[in-house]
Amino acid sequence: MADPSMPDVIAYVRASARLLDLPLDDAQVERVALHLARTGGVAAALANTPLAPADELAEIFRPAPFPAEDAAS
Repeated sequence: MADPSMPDVIAYVRASARLLDLPLDDAQVERVALHLARTGGVAAALANTPLAPADELAEIFRPAPFPAEDAAS
C-alpha cells in the first residue's frame, strides 16, 4: 500500500472534522495531519516487521464469559 501524500492526509482530516462537527482552523488541521501521518508511518513499519510467536510477549486477550442472567428476576 502506498503512503498517502500530505495533501491527501489533510483532506482526510478536514473531511473527518466536518463529519464529526469539529471546528478546526488551518493550523490545527496541519498539526492533526502531521501526527496522523507519523502514526501511519509507525504502523506501517510495525506491520512490515516479521514476528515469531516468541516475539509477542503480551498475553492473548480472552474475554471473560458473559454472566448468565438471574433466572429469579
